[in-house]
Amino acid sequence: MTPPHARQRAPQERSLRTVQDIREAAGEIFDECGYTGATLKMILERTGGRVTKGGLYHHYASKEALAKDILEIQVPMSILPPQPMKLQELVDTSYFYVHLLLTSPLARAGARLAMDGSLPPSIDPADIFRAWSAHAASLLRQAAELGETQRGLDVEAIGEILVGAYGGIQQASKAFDDRKELPRRISLFWQLILPGIASPGLLARIHFSPDRLGLLFPPDAPKGLTKGRN
Repeated sequence: MTPPHARQRAPQERSLRTVQDIREAAGEIFDECGYTGATLKMILERTGGRVTKGGLYHHYASKEALAKDILEIQVPMSILPPQPMKLQELVDTSYFYVHLLLTSPLARAGARLAMDGSLPPSIDPADIFRAWSAHAASLLRQAAELGETQRGLDVEAIGEILVGAYGGIQQASKAFDDRKELPRRISLFWQLILPGIASPGLLARIHFSPDRLGLLFPPDAPKGLTKGRN
């Protein structure tokens, strides 16, 4: 006889798989077509029969609800575990998002939706930028407490500038070469901005060259988060 907890777990696992299938399919469609061009029918077809129409509407009553969900999961999926050197963690978080943009349809969909001017009023893409800015400011605040930064920095303002600049760089990189040179452009960005943030004695210890991406996420490593190196 199957234990009761096992009988309860099976439907939960199926539900989680269904949600994941829907999200992955929606990620591909939103990335390709934007919000206006995407339809729930296209997303359902992209699941390849793994999700029924009833299953789709059980979890997401509308395209609006699905787009909102994809935007809401962007922040936690792009944040690394804590690391000893907070400025390195800040740099590595930017490379982690590069990794996601190059490997995850969900991240690419989030990037496109965040810049999509056709979203309905109920979806505020500014929320994702506020959350990322707050995370960057938190890391900078911790870095300042550890003596990693120059004195007197306005960490909230710098957090906003970092996120705004990063968003513009990845969008331009998408237009230039489908983000193929995004690691190089992010490295140049840090080369220009870190001297104004890091304490002079620490700057040489921060690894921000393009090969940082390869160290964090080797091509032959399993997909997913790998532990950053300091």
